[in-house]
Amino acid sequence: MGRATAGTAARTRATTRMKLQRLALFHWESRPDCAAAAERLDRELRGAGFLVVRDQRQFDPRRIDAVVLLGGDGFLLNSLHALGYPPTPFYGLNFGSVGFLMNPTDGLSGVASLLKESRFHEERHPVLDARVALTSGGEETCLAINDFILERSGGQSVRLQVLVGGVLFNEFSGDGVIIATAAGSTAYNLAAGGPVIHPAIPAVTVTPLYPHRAAPFDSLQFPVLLPLETSLRVVGSDIEKRPIRLLADGRPIEGVAEVVVRDSGKRIHLLRNESHEFIATLARKFIGHGE
Repeated sequence: MGRATAGTAARTRATTRMKLQRLALFHWESRPDCAAAAERLDRELRGAGFLVVRDQRQFDPRRIDAVVLLGGDGFLLNSLHALGYPPTPFYGLNFGSVGFLMNPTDGLSGVASLLKESRFHEERHPVLDARVALTSGGEETCLAINDFILERSGGQSVRLQVLVGGVLFNEFSGDGVIIATAAGSTAYNLAAGGPVIHPAIPAVTVTPLYPHRAAPFDSLQFPVLLPLETSLRVVGSDIEKRPIRLLADGRPIEGVAEVVVRDSGKRIHLLRNESHEFIATLARKFIGHGE
C-alpha cells in the first residue's frame, strides 16, 4: 500500500491556480434553502461559462475539474464516500451547523467569479484505511477522512488490545477508542477530550472513550498523538459478551473482532476561500472569537 512521506503529507495548503471549466454541483436535498441556493448557483455558474453536472450518477473524475457541494460537513463526508474519494477538488458551502470543512455561505453570490478566477487555495487531507476482521469470519475494508470509532454495541464495556506499530500499547477497558485525523480532530475526538490537530501536521490521534479508572484495568486515560504513517491494530477481547462495532465517518459495521488502521495514501483536496485561516476559523467556530 502506498505511503505519503511526512513531508508530503504536511503540505496541506497550496496556492492554487487551476483552470476550472467542468463542475459537478450537488446539494443537501432535505434542506429547502439549500436546494434553492443550488438552483441559483447553477444559473450563475452556467452564466459564467461553466459546464455543470447535477446528477451524481454522471460524475466521472476524469471529466470533472471540481465538485461544488452545498451542505454540512456530514454531507461532504457522505459525498466523498459515494463518489469513491476521487482526487477531484471539492469546494464546499456550509448549510450545516458547524461546517468546519466548508466555506461560509455569506459569499454565495460571488462563488462563480471566485471559481472562474481561481481565488482559492487547496488543503490536502489524508484518507485512513481500515481492514476489519468480523466475528462471522468475514472481512471488510473501509475508508474514513474524519475518524474510525470502535465502541461497545452492547451493555458491557469493551476490552481492547491496542497495538501501535506492532507493539502492545494498552489493554483497554471502557466505551471504546477514537482514531482521528486532523480533519476529524475537531469532531467527536474534541468532544471526548482529544487534541485539535493542525492540518499541516501529518498525524493521527488515539483518544479513549470513558476508560475504566480502576487499577486492575490499567486503561489508557489520555489521548496519544502519533505519526500519520503509524499502523494501528485494535483487537477485541471477550467479544461474545462484549460486542464491538466500528463507525467509519459515522457508517456502522457491526460484529467487529479486529481492526487494522493505516494511511491509505489517498488524499482529498478541499478548496478554501483565500481568506480562510485554520486558527481564525478554530477560534470563531469553537471559542466564539471573531463573530
